[in-house]
Amino acid sequence: MPGWTGIALALEEPGGDEMASRLPTYLHPVAGRPLVWHALAALASNSTPPERLILLTRPDLSPDLFSDLAVEPEVVRVDDDGIGGALATLNMDGPIILSDGAAPLLSTVPRTMLQGPPDSWLDDGETSASAACIDIDRLREVATHADPLSALRGILPADGRISHPLECRVVRRRADLASVGAALRDALVAKLMAGGATFLLPETVLVDVDVRVGRDSIIYPGVVLEGQTNIGDETVIGPGCRIIDSWVGSGVELKGWNFIAHTSIRNRAILEPYVRRGYD
Repeated sequence: MPGWTGIALALEEPGGDEMASRLPTYLHPVAGRPLVWHALAALASNSTPPERLILLTRPDLSPDLFSDLAVEPEVVRVDDDGIGGALATLNMDGPIILSDGAAPLLSTVPRTMLQGPPDSWLDDGETSASAACIDIDRLREVATHADPLSALRGILPADGRISHPLECRVVRRRADLASVGAALRDALVAKLMAGGATFLLPETVLVDVDVRVGRDSIIYPGVVLEGQTNIGDETVIGPGCRIIDSWVGSGVELKGWNFIAHTSIRNRAILEPYVRRGYD
């Protein structure tokens, strides 16, 4: 597979879509990370990682938000004239995967694009594209457009269209945020279960990206696991518990509806229902 460049676009200002928010869409949290972090992670985690990962953005996004990605992204500010000025400062060779920074579910599509014919694009199911595989000349062709991916959809060949009902999702409204959040949750829970944890009713829990759960632990319905939470082996997390940035040891039992925040629970501890530990 040739060396390639991944570019994510975070150009929408607050109020520019249907989120009805004062926060840029790309910064809305899902599974404990900003939406744009997931979009960049999807590109960085390709089986053949990009040689360069670039975020073109109007909102002031700190590179520190992405310091733990497999490929460290270059954060490049874009002015009101479009991405042309930014492109003039970037030297790129080879294929380019251009994606929407609000499309967090890309995983297999970049590899499919890179192995297929040029000028392929992922249909977002509405009026734009979620991602496209192009060269630098194509990118310069749409550099003056406010929405380069929408412009590419209008000029790329129809036979280059890729349809993928899951990976094409772009967050433009609150319902989209809930939908991609559920998809990310399902993927995270599946990974934890593959490592030996049991989730009794997976569709009822919330799990962040950085959560770790040990082997033979059991997670009851309605549990929320947030931030850098680490749960040991053979631990039972009862129904309705919320655990934030905490270490819960092995052989622990939380009987239910416990609030645990920014603290540690020793091995083999037992907490009765509604007992709180830590601080808000």
